[in-house]
Amino acid sequence: MRQIVIGIVVSILLVVHCTNPKKEVRPKPAESTVTFKFQSKLGEIFMGPVQGVDLTGLPKVLLYPKAKPLARYGKYEIPRWGCSYNLETTDAAETVLQYYHKILKGWKLVSSREDENYHSITYVPEDEKEVVEVNVAEKEGKRIIVLYHTYN
Repeated sequence: MRQIVIGIVVSILLVVHCTNPKKEVRPKPAESTVTFKFQSKLGEIFMGPVQGVDLTGLPKVLLYPKAKPLARYGKYEIPRWGCSYNLETTDAAETVLQYYHKILKGWKLVSSREDENYHSITYVPEDEKEVVEVNVAEKEGKRIIVLYHTYN
């Protein structure tokens, strides 16, 4: 009799367990929206559009004077993910590069490349918490400046 009771109880438990919908157990999602805090050694940061182009995250001093913003690519979501900003100017490439050499004085020049119609310089501060790469190329009588800026 005892075995019959145990059998009935086990059968009831199995029926209840199998007919109750199981709660889906999902792993907790990884944090996908990280609030990025902008703190540049170069000072004040743009937090919105300039002349119709979103320059959020770009230190203001890196916007070359008289340059027209053309585009922004990328997002500052996590450290080491940066953006590139495309600008246009009529100033000579040498003038543009002199401006950035002056602005980034005190930072370490980690690479430099120069061709007939293309110039590239990359700087990092002493603590290597940021990277600024400046590329200048000739296009139809103007200079296109592509700035890459990353917070580390």
